[in-house]
Amino acid sequence: MNSSRGGWPGAPASSSSGALLPSVLAALGVGGLAGNALLAAVLAREVRRGRGGPAEALLLLNVCAADVLLALACLPPRLAAYARRSGPPGATAAACRAAAWLLPACLGAKSLSWAALGRARLRLARSPSDWSVGRLAAGLGALWAWALLLPLPLLLFSRPAGGPLGQPARCAFRPPADAAAFADVFGLLYPLAAFVAPAAFSWAGYGRALRLETGRKARPAAAGRPSPRSPGALLGLCLLFQASWLPAWVAWLWERRSAPGAGPPPPALAALADVLVFLDAACPPAVLAAASGDFRRRLRSLCRGLPCCARRKEAPAPAEAAQALQELPRDAPADKVLPDVEHFWKDRSNTADGEESDPVPWEHQAQP
Repeated sequence: MNSSRGGWPGAPASSSSGALLPSVLAALGVGGLAGNALLAAVLAREVRRGRGGPAEALLLLNVCAADVLLALACLPPRLAAYARRSGPPGATAAACRAAAWLLPACLGAKSLSWAALGRARLRLARSPSDWSVGRLAAGLGALWAWALLLPLPLLLFSRPAGGPLGQPARCAFRPPADAAAFADVFGLLYPLAAFVAPAAFSWAGYGRALRLETGRKARPAAAGRPSPRSPGALLGLCLLFQASWLPAWVAWLWERRSAPGAGPPPPALAALADVLVFLDAACPPAVLAAASGDFRRRLRSLCRGLPCCARRKEAPAPAEAAQALQELPRDAPADKVLPDVEHFWKDRSNTADGEESDPVPWEHQAQP
């Protein structure tokens, strides 16, 4: 067993990236935190008000939580590793093992969440029904437990490793000699359990849901509560996540299937894997905002409700008030009239006939 194999694909392996790559990763982390915070606020508001599909909203919240955890817990060790370029890393073995285990655990949770979203969308297309919050919570707990247990060997057998002078710090997967056969089996089975199987479930669920919803366009969704997210947008986000994770798996198999002594994957492949993983964590809010008009409206409504964005309501101008009254239906009840418009016309009707109310009387006086 080659003891120099990295603990997780995408580990820094060269100093050729300079300061550009850490800057790009830091910008993606900040953008991902801001975007996912807004997306989580919109989804939490949907769940609280009972709008849309609760299963979809909770599973998307789970994806947001994984992306936030990636930015807060997995990105800083990555940046620190790029900053240390002079010999062995100074991180402790425990920090190295935690960093090598947490990143694939978060990505595995996202992968399983997208598979569960495909299943939920298929169920919604077949027979719209309410979901039990207790069952959803139990399912999310089981999902995270499975995602955290799958990469457990990385937590047990990763060690800090220093390379030649000028190379950044690395976390190497170094199992004991008597566990070499287990490590080889784990290197092959883990991609199947964390990536291939969830991807197949996702494609099957979304594909069948798209066919059902296309054939029944006239059918109302979710018992009168349509989902604000189209299956096409969710399928696009799922495919984007799987494509962004693919270079990391190529690097994973490169390290474990290469000849002994071949070393880590090429630096360009490792850097591409890092950038794409954190780019995907920042993309879902922007993609949903671009693909769903209902989501954009709810986001604007949320922003208008913030204290910094709230504006004092002003009375409409006379022309605007008259136009608003003309646009009201003839059979509209009196209590539906806009309060500001009603107040304006009430003041006009209460003005006495002989009362001087012209604001510019000199313009209407006769010339001498």
